[in-house]
Amino acid sequence: MACMPELGSVPAGLRGLLLGELPGIAGSIDRENRVPDGFLERLREEGAFDLGSPASLLEAVRLASRSSPAVGHLILIHGTAWCRVRGLVGEPGIVAVSITEPGGGTDVLGNLETRAEPGGGGRYLVSGVKVFTSNALYARYFLVLARGPGGPTLYLAERSDSIMVEPLDLTTLRGAGVARVEYRAAEAVEAGTPGKGLREALEAINLGRLGYAAIGLGIAEGALEAAVRWSLEHKVFGKPLADYQGPRWMLAEVALEARALEALIREAASEASDCRVDPLKAAMAKVLGARLAQRASWIATQLMGGRGLSRWSLTERLSRDSRALDIGEGAREVLLDFIASRVLKGG
Repeated sequence: MACMPELGSVPAGLRGLLLGELPGIAGSIDRENRVPDGFLERLREEGAFDLGSPASLLEAVRLASRSSPAVGHLILIHGTAWCRVRGLVGEPGIVAVSITEPGGGTDVLGNLETRAEPGGGGRYLVSGVKVFTSNALYARYFLVLARGPGGPTLYLAERSDSIMVEPLDLTTLRGAGVARVEYRAAEAVEAGTPGKGLREALEAINLGRLGYAAIGLGIAEGALEAAVRWSLEHKVFGKPLADYQGPRWMLAEVALEARALEALIREAASEASDCRVDPLKAAMAKVLGARLAQRASWIATQLMGGRGLSRWSLTERLSRDSRALDIGEGAREVLLDFIASRVLKGG
């Protein structure tokens, strides 16, 4: 997929790492549900956790997701949080985002039970349980939504013995560091405006939705590359699979939709201001990205036949990971309803 234009500038060393070394370890990351510490350090050294713009962040997410959507997700979640917390931390470190409560993630306020009590000296003590906290296994910092004295507010806590992290054994995005996190009077500082936590969390989620579209684009490109390689090399009835019209149309369909999605992501990223993106374009891109990733990964699986269904293979991993894109950062149906409301209002 070298013909696809870049979304943003990514350091050459990071690009090489994501396209060179990552494909070789992506399978073990998936099987073991963890990114090796050494590779995390390499990502840090090459600038994955301090990218200069939303466009650069999205390009790194896209490149990683061609072989490991989990690593793409890790980079994305840190990037969406880093926009808000970079001025609050003394030392750099991976940031986890802790929003979802055990009661569910769609109705955030209705399920918000985590509390923050004043602890003196401008500090707060955060107590409660969060689930599906992305990056939690690797995080030095935790961006947490809790009910504070002024209402729902974002807080920033540094990893300590008061923060208990339990890895979740999910079927998708394995290695993304997703965990159940219990805060036991964990010290934290305000990371936003008191009472405005939900709105500020949604601002980060909008960038995250655009990032999910970039994950979907990366999955589609990884699946297309595998499908093209197989179609050119594999012979059926004496000639390459790529010579048959049906497979050619399948490949063309993915390439066309990938280019259209890339254009939408690029447009939204170019309009971003201080990590804030157009919520409508972000929602549209996320829905399209999930749809394309699921279609492309299935086309690759279908063309490869039984090999495409092999456990722990690239196509099987991309197919599993594509399903998460309809759930995380806003359920597909919720986003469709939001898009419809804007359409009905004429904008």
